Amino acid sequence: MEDNGCLKAISYPFGYWVGVMIGAAIAKDSGMVIGGILGVVAVYFIWKAVEEEQKAAREREKENERLRREQEAKERKRKEAIELARKYPEATKHYFSEFWGIYKSVIYDSDITYDRAEKLLTKRYSFESEELKYNAALRAKVEAQKEAERRRQEAKREAERREAERKRREEELARQRKEAEIRNLPTTLPACVSSWNTHSFSSLKHKYYYDYYTYSVYKDNASTSMWNTWRTVWHFKNDPSKNVSSYEHSNALRTVIGLVEDTLRTTFGSKTEYLTLVCLTASTQRKTELRYKEFAEKVCSDLNMTNAFSHIQVVEGGSAKHDGGDGSRKVSYDRYFFRGKYIVLFDDVRTSGRSLEQERAMLESMGAQVICAITIAQTTY
Repeated sequence: MEDNGCLKAISYPFGYWVGVMIGAAIAKDSGMVIGGILGVVAVYFIWKAVEEEQKAAREREKENERLRREQEAKERKRKEAIELARKYPEATKHYFSEFWGIYKSVIYDSDITYDRAEKLLTKRYSFESEELKYNAALRAKVEAQKEAERRRQEAKREAERREAERKRREEELARQRKEAEIRNLPTTLPACVSSWNTHSFSSLKHKYYYDYYTYSVYKDNASTSMWNTWRTVWHFKNDPSKNVSSYEHSNALRTVIGLVEDTLRTTFGSKTEYLTLVCLTASTQRKTELRYKEFAEKVCSDLNMTNAFSHIQVVEGGSAKHDGGDGSRKVSYDRYFFRGKYIVLFDDVRTSGRSLEQERAMLESMGAQVICAITIAQTTY
């Protein structure tokens, strides 16, 4: 550092005299070349002196930065050591006696120098255990906290055990009630429809919504309500030969679904989950699907009922009675599926009730129990 200062002190006067010499040389025509050389040499020495000064300044700045960082690190360590001493006073006194033979009743912040802080921090992870060892009050407090936590955990486990036992008892009671409910279904489900109507020569409980008057007989003198009933039934059937629009079918479908769902909810309540819906087949499988598939899916989904639609198939079609046929067709049943099922029959119109009775007999021969029948309308003469 001092050498650089000397160089600077020498270089500047030298440059001055070199400059004087350059000027004198320039004044003489014959000395121009010598003056140029001396000028270059002077400039070089001046530039070199400046460069050395700048380099020395950078070195001083780096050294100052290093010292500043070292001081900051020492301050951080001393602050950390002071925090440990405040938090663990007994452990700090122990280390002062162990490391430096200093015995004091109180360790002040001023006692913790940079060197002592460095040494204390080598034990930073032992302060807590040493404090417990030498601080009786803290030891008692910690033991009390541990005991309180042990009791809290024990109480929590006991509460959890009691809650689990309560839930187990509730689940067991619910299971027993469910089993009893299922055992009693053969009597409780028919009891739900005890107020429904029956017809001559049949014990089947039946619910319907409209009186259906034969179209061929009453068409010339039909009332508005007759026409409304006919349209509802025709549009619900969705017969492809009758040119029923999708709008007309959707309206009729929505109306009938609303009526049937309201009836089943009111009559059976939560017991609808035990019921299976069976829609009587039409003359062909195609007509059966157009008429009942969407209806059955919607009702069973809304009421959590079992849908039997896919378990009955028309394997050989016939002609409908209202078209002059005898209604005969061949139908295939998934016999195992119907065993133990509680059936709600559904058809569009009941006339004599013969079709419903035949379906009832068929299903009960497979082990099912037919509870009731619902139709949109009942033929009235």
